[in-house]
Amino acid sequence: MLKFKKMGSDKVPLLLVTANVGSIFEDPFVMLPIWTSEFLQAVSRMDPKFIALHLQEVGGKAYEKSMQYVKDFVQRLCDCPELRLFDKIRIYLDEDFSSPEKFTALGNMYFAHSSLTDLKIWDFELKSYVDVVGKEINSGNIEKVTTKEKAKFPQHFFPECKWSRKGFLRTRWSIRGTAIEFINIHLFHDASNLLAMEPFPSVYCRSRRRALRHTLRHLHSDVNSAPYFIFGDFNFRTDTGGVVKKVTEELTSCRLQNGANVDSSKLQYRSKADDRVVLTVGKKEFAHIDHQKIFREPWLQKFDRELESLRAHLYEFPVKFPPSYPFEEDVHLPTHYMKTRCPAWCDRVLLSQSARLLLQPDARHTSRKSVADSDSGSGRMSSSDSSPARSGSPARQNSQMSPGKTLEKKSSAAELEVPAVTSQVARKSIADPTGLQHAINARLKVQCLANKKQVSDSEAYPGRRKLVRNQSEGSPKSGEASAELRRLVDIPTRRRNEYGMIGDAACMGDHKPIYLRVMLQSDRGNFRQEYHSESSPKHVTTDESEPELESPGSRYIHFNANPYNIFKESDI
Repeated sequence: MLKFKKMGSDKVPLLLVTANVGSIFEDPFVMLPIWTSEFLQAVSRMDPKFIALHLQEVGGKAYEKSMQYVKDFVQRLCDCPELRLFDKIRIYLDEDFSSPEKFTALGNMYFAHSSLTDLKIWDFELKSYVDVVGKEINSGNIEKVTTKEKAKFPQHFFPECKWSRKGFLRTRWSIRGTAIEFINIHLFHDASNLLAMEPFPSVYCRSRRRALRHTLRHLHSDVNSAPYFIFGDFNFRTDTGGVVKKVTEELTSCRLQNGANVDSSKLQYRSKADDRVVLTVGKKEFAHIDHQKIFREPWLQKFDRELESLRAHLYEFPVKFPPSYPFEEDVHLPTHYMKTRCPAWCDRVLLSQSARLLLQPDARHTSRKSVADSDSGSGRMSSSDSSPARSGSPARQNSQMSPGKTLEKKSSAAELEVPAVTSQVARKSIADPTGLQHAINARLKVQCLANKKQVSDSEAYPGRRKLVRNQSEGSPKSGEASAELRRLVDIPTRRRNEYGMIGDAACMGDHKPIYLRVMLQSDRGNFRQEYHSESSPKHVTTDESEPELESPGSRYIHFNANPYNIFKESDI
């Protein structure tokens, strides 16, 4: 008797979302319902089994006045019908604003589907995993909660040494036998556009880089650490000086000074032809005459440079969405940028190189040949076909070398031609996103030809059992066939790794939420990180001089579930 394994049962669909929600609490009665609706629509569309939602600036600027709205927000999510099957919930809200040296206003919310029965979370005090059952909400002062790690950056990291709500909040999970970490992070912002115009990297960029490296050293110095996703409001900004130079070519500049106050000074760039003001830059003003169009053009991404120095340690899927900040907080202008800052990709989802290896690649539409990373460092993942029909598995080889098998399928000429086309289109789709639809169409053509062949065979040989997908006998009706074709189109699309924006046409506050949907491989075990060099860093560095990330040797990361699966990763 043949036994069939459910396809994809060894993969867990993850949905990772980061959102700076500070501005939605400024007008909660209007903004919270819009934000929640857009988020839940994204959840329904992507059908994850585990959701990690990382929030920054929870409660807004006046946290003491917004606590009740935060409770309503959490309750709205926990009770919504879209999440009714997510029966395991863990929420961590840092709400103790009375302690400025510890308060981060970060919120980590995790929702696990009822089908995830093998789910554990790490206890940082016990140094072991504990089972996750039921709903648990940790709010207020969460310093003594042991299933999370929270840290605020040292005060001398902060620009001008002024406290602000910046730090990270970390959890570690075992999801269906695979260990993974999720880190929520909030880095420093640009206080002045004029100061940010200095040659790259600006003083603000250097502050963010130092805090991020501090965090990465801490993660990699933990002997129990696992591959990680780090996502939050990195406050990454474009190279402001480079952007200004790009958009002011052939313009004349002048400085406007209002008295002796340096903060009130502005730079204006005018057209030589008609003396029209094209760009104005002030401390908190960045206004271009074509503001809503010019910063959505592809050239801007060349100036997104803050991740360059860490590309060897952190991976990011290709960014194909517009800058996530700063959007108007007006429900009538949901797609307009405010003229306060140069639009930038502040909100990101990054992952360690070891975590990248735990994800299912987009093998459905890629060839066996590896694809090298692009020069920008955000290239496509190398992958290979894992389909049994294309692999050189023993079962496949045996069927080819044994013509005397009882069951033998003879393919028609059309069926032999179209897969070749599909393969060619699939190779093209790696470099050309438009090729994906061609690959889907080719696959549909193969399926239609196969169904037509099976129906015709059954008519010629009435005694032969009819093989039609999702039906025990008979040919599909027109409506059923259409539904089947839609299903075939939807499946590869839903299984793809997706990196994008939530609520791109809705008012979501000044930051748009950014999401990453990936398929996590099961049963990959825990990772053990070992340093094989006497000069390896043994502690977290907090030196103000911002030393480079060290590379004293090689780190070997072992899959406990498979001791033969060993790979190297550059040391941090």
